[in-house]
Amino acid sequence: MLGIPAVADRVAQTVVARHLMRRVEPVFHPDSYGYRPGRSALDAVERCRERCWKRNWVVEFDIAQFFDSVPWDLLVKGVEAHTDAVWVNLYVRRWLEAPLAMPDGSLLERERGTPQGAPSTPPTQWVTRA
Repeated sequence: MLGIPAVADRVAQTVVARHLMRRVEPVFHPDSYGYRPGRSALDAVERCRERCWKRNWVVEFDIAQFFDSVPWDLLVKGVEAHTDAVWVNLYVRRWLEAPLAMPDGSLLERERGTPQGAPSTPPTQWVTRA
């Protein structure tokens, strides 16, 4: 599910993202690469390549449809654990609960998941692993 927020929401989500980033970045594992400033998927692949030449490894991932299926209560608990700013918690809840406007004009109510493509998406994903 792709979510493209209005300009005002994009600005507010960027402010929330920066607020959360300052708090969760210091607690990330050094090998965490997803959605982090100055790190890319290519960096993660390079690190894996380096390690695979030293030892035999088996790596398995199963994160199918993470953004579409993540429970809201998990995201909200993660945000609350990293900030006591009431306004951040309020905005995150509102963004999660906002219906999606479909191309035909109808509104899609959701009970879980977070749309991809919004500035608030990475921070809500960060807090589930910080």
